[in-house]
Amino acid sequence: MKNNLLEIGKIVRAHGIKGAVKVISYLDGVNFSIFKNIFVGETFAPAKITKCLPLNNEAYSLTIDIIPNVDVAETFKNKSLFVNRADYAELKGKIYLSDLINKPVLNEKGKEIGTMVDFDDYGASVVLTIRCGTVSYQIPFVDDIIEYNEDLDVFLINQQKFEDVRI
Repeated sequence: MKNNLLEIGKIVRAHGIKGAVKVISYLDGVNFSIFKNIFVGETFAPAKITKCLPLNNEAYSLTIDIIPNVDVAETFKNKSLFVNRADYAELKGKIYLSDLINKPVLNEKGKEIGTMVDFDDYGASVVLTIRCGTVSYQIPFVDDIIEYNEDLDVFLINQQKFEDVRI
């Protein structure tokens, strides 16, 4: 089942005093109100969304059945939320960044230089984490540095620009 799960967002903090949580969405243009059955955290605990209120900037206030109060809500900070992609027609056939984790990164000559292992969405831009051997680098996900090639199912990177901007 894990292979069919899609990471849809992350709990960033408790929201209010009744146990709701603020969630940042990873899905552009998908309203969270469609989601009912979710999985929470690295254990993929099954849960149900009982209330969904849109906030600003792709954020939502969610009431989740396994989070009864604000004290419990605080323990869920930084936990990811997942859905079974097969349950939602809106998600079928689309590629999301979470689908691209562990995809190879090739330079202009076709040589594999690493693997995309994680990403962070900072609103203004997405930052990819590329593992090259035992070292990981972060780079902005912008077309003149790195792009995903759907036909080859790999990331293609400009080696020189990668070396200039990586941190």
